[in-house]
Amino acid sequence: MKLNKSVLAVVLGLGMTCLTQAGNVYMSGSTAMRSIVYNTLIAPGVVFQSAPSVTLFNGGGSSANYMAFVGTLVGGSGSTTVQCHWSGSEAGILNVASNTVVTVDFIDPTLLDGTDHGSALPGLTQQHAVDLAMGDNDQPYSRTPKPTLTKKAPVGVITFKWIRNKGLWTGTNVTDSMIRQAFSGFCPRAVFSGVNGETNDYVYVSGRNNQSGTRVNAFGTCGYGILTIPKQIEINNSGVMQDLDAPNGVYAGDFGYESGGTLCKTMQGDTTASADLWNGGTGFSVVAYGGVGDADAGIALGAVELSYNGVKFSPQTVIEGTYGFWGNDYIFAANNVVANSEADKTYTRLAATTGINAYCDGVKAIKLTDMHCTRPGPTGDPAHN
Repeated sequence: MKLNKSVLAVVLGLGMTCLTQAGNVYMSGSTAMRSIVYNTLIAPGVVFQSAPSVTLFNGGGSSANYMAFVGTLVGGSGSTTVQCHWSGSEAGILNVASNTVVTVDFIDPTLLDGTDHGSALPGLTQQHAVDLAMGDNDQPYSRTPKPTLTKKAPVGVITFKWIRNKGLWTGTNVTDSMIRQAFSGFCPRAVFSGVNGETNDYVYVSGRNNQSGTRVNAFGTCGYGILTIPKQIEINNSGVMQDLDAPNGVYAGDFGYESGGTLCKTMQGDTTASADLWNGGTGFSVVAYGGVGDADAGIALGAVELSYNGVKFSPQTVIEGTYGFWGNDYIFAANNVVANSEADKTYTRLAATTGINAYCDGVKAIKLTDMHCTRPGPTGDPAHN
């Protein structure tokens, strides 16, 4: 018997729904928010009745990119596994909007041993459609505005920083105008320093790939344009400019890191005497954007924190709206998540005010109830309540 494509899609969708109801929930999205979600999921009585067994790969602790939590859900029975692969907000929104089409790698069930495997990658993975996703921006500001996700909830404010490496530019502040010019890829140091004659070396941006909500907020907030194609570079931890399409000698373009943690750690690289393999010459400078947690990890390795439009990051400057580099964080559910399924129960607990919002740490993420200002999205200005 032959099935036409539409019938086959329905059958596949029903099969995935049955898998979700059988005790597996699949989640993706924001790397900047993963530590907050981690702390929410391990807290007894929030999502799970008691502290779950946790298996981690590729990062270690709350910074792992692969996570799996096994326990009994609040309001549930038996064992449920919540699998997470944090690959970026834009990827997460695409995953849930295209639930029966796009599959994502998760830890293979045979590796769920309740162990933190640190930086190691899981040797075996399984592919599955995604039920839930975290996004650092609402769906209308994403690359996947349709189909409309009907089940979503704001769960906090996610904060970001600009940082720089040790390069020829030694300043401590960036402005929207500087950033927009640096995204073009040909920004002389004089634009950042204001010193006449510093026009023979460049300030570049190293950033995230187009699956990142951090990138959406960086591009939107500075006015560059969320979907505008940048010329971003990458350096390694030693400050060597990387060939992004090896061995073809491509050093700038619409490239970027999947992980904010990996990006920010490269800002320890010293480029004061490095070869500029793109524009020629010796010495250049790099600025980068990341979630506050990732940026602070880079700063601990030698990167320098930058104020934004003359305002230094602090929780209070975010709360009052004077510091503008932050985003509205959401949890999304795929439209085919069935009421009272394990995925729906997990979504409900995470979306509640006692869920993710309650575990915002006040620095990397701020509770909605603490904010004295709001903004519609990354292209709008903060307005005081």
